[in-house]
Amino acid sequence: MTRRSFCKIAALTLFLLFFGSHLFAEIINDNDFGFSLDIPEGFELTDSTEDGTSILLTHPNIPITLAIKIYYQKEYNSSTQTLDAALNKLSARGSMDEVDYQGGHCALSTFTMNLDQQYKGWAVSAPVKLDSYLVVLCYAPENLFEKCQYFIVSAINSLCINDDYYKIPGIFIEYAFPKSGKKAISTSIAGKEINSFIDSSDADAADCLINIEYSVLMLYANHPKIMEAWERYYRLIYRDSFSRLENFSSELYKALYPIAESENPENPQITYAQKLLSWVQDFPYRRADKVTNSDFTSLPAMLLGEGNDCDSRSMLLCVLLKSAGIESSFLLYPTLSHAMVGAAIKADR
Repeated sequence: MTRRSFCKIAALTLFLLFFGSHLFAEIINDNDFGFSLDIPEGFELTDSTEDGTSILLTHPNIPITLAIKIYYQKEYNSSTQTLDAALNKLSARGSMDEVDYQGGHCALSTFTMNLDQQYKGWAVSAPVKLDSYLVVLCYAPENLFEKCQYFIVSAINSLCINDDYYKIPGIFIEYAFPKSGKKAISTSIAGKEINSFIDSSDADAADCLINIEYSVLMLYANHPKIMEAWERYYRLIYRDSFSRLENFSSELYKALYPIAESENPENPQITYAQKLLSWVQDFPYRRADKVTNSDFTSLPAMLLGEGNDCDSRSMLLCVLLKSAGIESSFLLYPTLSHAMVGAAIKADR
């Protein structure tokens, strides 16, 4: 297994629907143990224990099984040991690696096992609340694994083990694209020079996430939950992008918000949002030189000068506004193939 082996490229076609950035469709959320999974739509509960520490879900349309299990730390003393024990109980075999994620030491593994037939999948173990370890396994029949791998990776990558970290990339993308050094960015906005940086790996990592999630999205083209699938697609792009732009968002705010306060002391948020809107409206309309499956330009690539369209610009505005404490929504109009952003700002007019 190589860290980037699941980031393959496939040619697909984009169409647009509506998405509100405040919507959260089918998310598994356990407040007691402090974790959540924003899995693809349509999974059905197959089995569970009365105390909720074991859950089995299957998908009626795609041959995928998702298993969630809680182990207490009195049984095991590390994520690696916990995942190894969980796989051994299933007589599963695979390669394991370790990764620090969201403040916890986690373990990742590919595995194969034989139940009623031969299966292959990915598994993750992570520390959670109540002195426990979470283990998540997602797998498919081995002969279908390659076709299902993006779906499996997407489900595992949606894991969040801390309520404060809904705005950082998922564990698979963090593992596949470790930090590799700062890449300087300089741009002029509203007459101010903004000097900031992203990580050198950010553009490639964001493109990989987009390709994975778009491949998953296309499986729902004729599914009753296509709307929810589109919402999840953009929601996961937003989550992946937010912290990648953290330094840029901060430097932008420090440079422009005092000007907005000076020009409009009664409502600087409106002036700040207007300055950002004017900036993105001046971008030339062209698609990125590096084409992703979805033809959506990642936000790090935009800051590096890649071509972009209204959907990427609207997503960029959502991230920058949220970073400034301004709630926003991302809107897509399928019939017009156009995107917009809406900001929740109190104003007299």
